[in-house]
Amino acid sequence: MILSPAEMAAATGGRLVGDGVPGRVCTDTRALGPGDWFLALVGDRFDAHDFLDQADAAGVAGVIAQRVPEGWTRGALVVEDTLIALQDLARAARAKFDGRPVIGLTGSAGKTTTRAMIAAALSSLGVIHQNEGNLNNHIGLPLTLLAAPEHAAALVLEMGMSAPGEIALLQDIARPTLRLVTNVAAAHLEGAGSLDGVAACKAELVDGAQPGDLIILNADDPRVDAMVAPGGARVLRYGASIRSDVQLLEASVDPDTLRTRAVIDTDAGQLTAELIAPGRHLAHNAAAAAAVGRALGVAADDIAAGLTEWRPVGMRMRVERRALAAGGQVTVINDAYNANPLSTRAALDTLALVGGGRQIALLGDMLELGGAEDEAHSAILAYAGGLGLDLVGFAGPRYTAARRTSRHPVTGANQAEGLVSAESADGLRDALSGRLRSGDVVLIKGSRGMRMERVLQDLPLVED
Repeated sequence: MILSPAEMAAATGGRLVGDGVPGRVCTDTRALGPGDWFLALVGDRFDAHDFLDQADAAGVAGVIAQRVPEGWTRGALVVEDTLIALQDLARAARAKFDGRPVIGLTGSAGKTTTRAMIAAALSSLGVIHQNEGNLNNHIGLPLTLLAAPEHAAALVLEMGMSAPGEIALLQDIARPTLRLVTNVAAAHLEGAGSLDGVAACKAELVDGAQPGDLIILNADDPRVDAMVAPGGARVLRYGASIRSDVQLLEASVDPDTLRTRAVIDTDAGQLTAELIAPGRHLAHNAAAAAAVGRALGVAADDIAAGLTEWRPVGMRMRVERRALAAGGQVTVINDAYNANPLSTRAALDTLALVGGGRQIALLGDMLELGGAEDEAHSAILAYAGGLGLDLVGFAGPRYTAARRTSRHPVTGANQAEGLVSAESADGLRDALSGRLRSGDVVLIKGSRGMRMERVLQDLPLVED
C-alpha cells in the first residue's frame, strides 16, 4: 500500500515538516528500503526514535515520528502518538478497499488455520491478502492493512485478544463487511476472567457490525450461536448442527495418509475437500471457510479445490518426518505453536485416530488460564489417560503440579514406562533420550511460551 505524505498527514492529523515521495509505511528498520516511510513506535521497553539514523542510512523517503532530530533533511510527519498514527494510517488504507470484501474473524482456537483456509477457499477470486504469521493485534493488524496490495480481491483479517476492548478496536480499524466467530474456549482467561468474559470479548466483533454486514457464527458452539447481531446485519451459521446453513456432513481422518476428508453441504450442493493435515477439527474450520466462500459467491468446486491446496501455517497440525540417530524415523504431528484445553483435546483426539506405530503425546503447559489452570491441566491429564496412548510426556510446572495432585491415571496401564515428565521442553527432550522407536507417531503440543518444538530439535527433518 502506497500512501502520499498528504494522505498520511490527513489520516493522522499530523504536521508535515518535511515533504517526500509517496511510499509504504514500515516499522522495522531491518526491512526498510529506499523510498519507505519509517514509523517510529514507542513501547514500554523500546523507542524506535533511537533508530532514525539507521532509517536515514537506508534511504527512506521520510519518517513518521513524535520528534525528529535537529538537522533532519528527509521527509518528516510529526504526530503526537505513533501507535495511534499507525492505526489511523491503517484506517486510511482500509478505506481504499471500500466495495470489496473485508473478512474479519476471531475465536479462541483455530483462528490462524481458519484464516488461511478462507484465503485458500477464495483463491479463485484473485489475490487474497491476509495477516502474515500471527500479526493479529493492535500493531499487527494495522501493519497487515498497510501491507495490502491495492489490487487485492479481498482481505482476510484475523483478530486476536487478551483482554476486553481489544477486538472492539481492531474491528473499528478494519471495518469488516463479513464477520466470523469460530468458537469460545478457555483461553486468555487471565484477561477475560471467565468463559462468559471470553465470549463477551469475541462478541465485540459481532457488536460492531453495520447494516448490510454478514455475520457468520459457529452453530455448534452455544456461546457463539447465542451472539446477537445488530439490526440490519445478516446472519449465516455453519457447523455439524442441522441448524447450520453450511453443514459439515463428514469429518474423517485417514490413519495412514494423515489427511482429513471434509464433506460439506452448501446452498450450491455438496463439496468434498481433502485436507493435507490430520484433525476432525480441521474439517470444521473448512466448513467455516466454505461458508465464507459461498457468502461471496464462490462456486463449490472452486472452494473444494482451494481447500485442497491449503497448507498448515507454522507449527499447527503440521505432519513431519524426523530421523532417529539409531536409524529409522518417527512421524511428528507438530502442533506446538499454542495450546488451550479445547485445542489440546482436539490434538489428542487426532493422535488417537492414527494407525501404525506407538502413539506418543508430548504436552507442554497451557498458559494464560488464570485461576482455571489447575483444573484445566488436571482435566487434560485425565483425558489423555483415557485414550490408551502408549507414552505420554508432560513439560512444565503446571502439568507437574497437576500430576502430583490428580487422582486420575495418566495412561491406561499407568505404568512408569508410559509416563515421562519434566519442568521444561529441554528437560523432556533429555528424559526421552533413547525412548523413541522407528514408526512412532508423536504429537507435540503446548503454549508458545513452552517452546515444545525444542523437544525434538535433535531429530533432523526428513525430506519427502
